[in-house]
Amino acid sequence: MPEVPAEDVDRLAVLGMKWEYCEGAIRAGEAARREATPSEPPTAPGLRDWIARVGMLRYTMIVEEGWTPLNHKNMALAVNPAQTIAIGVLAGDAGTGWPPPAKPKSRYPKGQAFANAVAGEELTLFSNADAGHPEVLEPETIEALDLWLLLTYRVRQGDTVTVFSELSRPDSVSTSGYIVDWRDRLILPRLRFEAVIDDDGRDDDGSIDVPVEEI
Repeated sequence: MPEVPAEDVDRLAVLGMKWEYCEGAIRAGEAARREATPSEPPTAPGLRDWIARVGMLRYTMIVEEGWTPLNHKNMALAVNPAQTIAIGVLAGDAGTGWPPPAKPKSRYPKGQAFANAVAGEELTLFSNADAGHPEVLEPETIEALDLWLLLTYRVRQGDTVTVFSELSRPDSVSTSGYIVDWRDRLILPRLRFEAVIDDDGRDDDGSIDVPVEEI
């Protein structure tokens, strides 16, 4: 079982997070990826992976820590009870999960909605009790909301898959739509899996190139 250094456990605790929550989301995504069938579209494994990572992370945060789903233009996040931190998932590149001087960037460009979220704009909170009636966050609450992302990068080598990950706070979205700068990064342990899916080109990185407004 991968272990997290004590100082990183403390850093996660400050965010209301635990490594186990991130690990559970990654493992759920890997399990979901393996349920894809050859009759599905080529993007199915990555899409199943992303959906499961989002779902498991949000479910765990809701049940264990009392967080609430946060949605805006198909961005799937969770917000803490104090309404100061939002967390989501994102596919990164080969710099993911490596300490400086390595620096990751988002694998795919993000849309304007994501850029606004990074800047602290236009977020809508959906309560568990009545998801049909969103609570619009006050401007001062939005300005104080820190966005953190569970960034993952998936590498296959022969019969082994390694998932590199980190929990990081983006600084801004570049003019080309990529996240390239980070205010803070917390490197997480690597997870290894048996690569049970045939390498047919669909088992590459645990992500999917969907329209930019959807992630």
